[in-house]
Amino acid sequence: MADYSLLFSGTLLVVVFLTSSVGKIFHYSSFTDSVREMRLLPIGAVPSATILIITAELIAALSILVGLMTNSALLVYAFALSAALCVVFNLAITTVIHRGSSVTCNCFGRQASEFSARHIVRNTLLVAAAIVGMLSADVGVGSWTTETGITIVAGLILSLLVILMDDLADLFA
Repeated sequence: MADYSLLFSGTLLVVVFLTSSVGKIFHYSSFTDSVREMRLLPIGAVPSATILIITAELIAALSILVGLMTNSALLVYAFALSAALCVVFNLAITTVIHRGSSVTCNCFGRQASEFSARHIVRNTLLVAAAIVGMLSADVGVGSWTTETGITIVAGLILSLLVILMDDLADLFA
């Protein structure tokens, strides 16, 4: 059963972090402006911080993907990096909200809604997925079955909902 948890959390995090990092690359100036507007870092540190964030997201996603394909011990570190990223994102979002700043979430590289509690909930759920992945990493993926395919599809569907969360929330608001 743990291999399904591993596949589900791995699929979810790979798709979310790949989409996020690629979106930030394609809309780099918008992402950089968003980080600058948060006023969490000195202005001169923002470009380096944005490159570090994008790089860390790519490393997390690709490490999980490679780990899932090779049953590598790399998975524990990849899931730990994923959890750490989401915790840092939550700290930044909480600070911005607490200040009362009006900063939009360019989490996936495009303009979206202002930071709110739903972004904290989303990242907390991603932390939970990363923890499940870490705890399941020693089991490995196992053999590929119909249930494995269903698990991957479920992870893809949830990742799509995570990525489109702001759009869906605005649509039904």
